[in-house]
Amino acid sequence: MNVNFPELKNLSLEHGAEQNDFLKTILEKHIAEIDIGLVQDLSHISHFASYSGGMVVEKVQHQKDNLYRLEYSYPWEMNWSCADQVDEGVIHDKVRFTVSEDGEIDFKMLMLAS
Repeated sequence: MNVNFPELKNLSLEHGAEQNDFLKTILEKHIAEIDIGLVQDLSHISHFASYSGGMVVEKVQHQKDNLYRLEYSYPWEMNWSCADQVDEGVIHDKVRFTVSEDGEIDFKMLMLAS
């Protein structure tokens, strides 16, 4: 998943740990634009499990060169109104991403073979 962030366009970043908080702030600001793309398939919980918002950026950590790791969490819920039951939980996840010179972040989503 590739996303352009205006705050990063034409910005020469010196990649490293000193950019962790800056990138975390950018991702938090744009969470509504990226959250759906970061939510994994919830069918391992149930085909009725869903995400309806509330993702939290927990941490950004520099790995090497222009590669970073994003740690995030998000709530899920299942509402079985016919049985008057609600089940919910929180998933903690992480994804690696790169930052290009033109302001694009490329999230390296894990693709599982089916």
